[in-house]
Amino acid sequence: MNKHIICITPLRHLSKSFSLLKKKGKITYDPNITKSLLKKKLQKDKSINCIFCNPNMQNFILDYDLLNNTGIKIINTASTGTHHIDLDVCKKLGIKVYSLKNDKKLIYNLPSTSELAFCLMISLLKKLVTSFDSVKKYEWQYLNFIGQELASLKVGIIGFGRLGKFMAKYCNAFGMEVFIYDKYKKSKKYKSLSINSMFTKCDVISLHVHLNSETKNLINLNLMKKAKNNLIIINTSRGDIINEKDLLIALKKKHISGYGADVLSDELKDIHKSQIIKNINKHNIIITPHIGGMTAQGQKKAYEWAINKF
Repeated sequence: MNKHIICITPLRHLSKSFSLLKKKGKITYDPNITKSLLKKKLQKDKSINCIFCNPNMQNFILDYDLLNNTGIKIINTASTGTHHIDLDVCKKLGIKVYSLKNDKKLIYNLPSTSELAFCLMISLLKKLVTSFDSVKKYEWQYLNFIGQELASLKVGIIGFGRLGKFMAKYCNAFGMEVFIYDKYKKSKKYKSLSINSMFTKCDVISLHVHLNSETKNLINLNLMKKAKNNLIIINTSRGDIINEKDLLIALKKKHISGYGADVLSDELKDIHKSQIIKNINKHNIIITPHIGGMTAQGQKKAYEWAINKF
């Protein structure tokens, strides 16, 4: 098959990766394209038979409305997650989907997202953002910014796959007591707890699970009501793993004390409607724009590995 690839994710900043993609076929480069314009382009030019994408800046889903009546045969995403692609529709339409989900040789060499989870945790525990904002106002006092000592805290890690293991290692190195919850994996090094016990015992809970029917809204108000005083939650997985409406109630009622995330449930829609962003200044919240895997080193590894699937 002669490949005509439309690239809908930024790639030119990675010159070697972009050069590699150009060797795979004819390239149409449109990283900022909207869903409606992409639909028109694909239906007009059916020589475009491949999509190269990544969910981090894509604010729409590759669904039936977009893919039907096009020439698309392959969707290649430089990510482990595929929530930005309707897999059932692709199967129905005979479209192959490539992702990095099962490429263990690659992904076990990609710690970037866990590094960000650890950074978000420290930022909340040490009150870095709010104290920095205070200094920008020429204030110089510490009473409002007394933080937590990591070595005295307990952290619960939900999901003990690749990223959960990295996070456990970082927390353990700083003297934190680490607990894990994973229905399918055990650890010889760290004690397993139920999710309920984790919320009553831990000072920090960090989420490292894929989004699926089991994990959607896994973290809800009933769990957060059980939280130990001053619990913070870290989410670098997917926004829908936590019920964001419940989260805001839990923050307002002080069931939990903080939330650090790299994801939103609305990130593939209009983020102006995000209740998390609307309330970001009312609570102890830090949100980053899905930058976990977006390190120079991580992008190069992931994008080039994905491109070589063509």
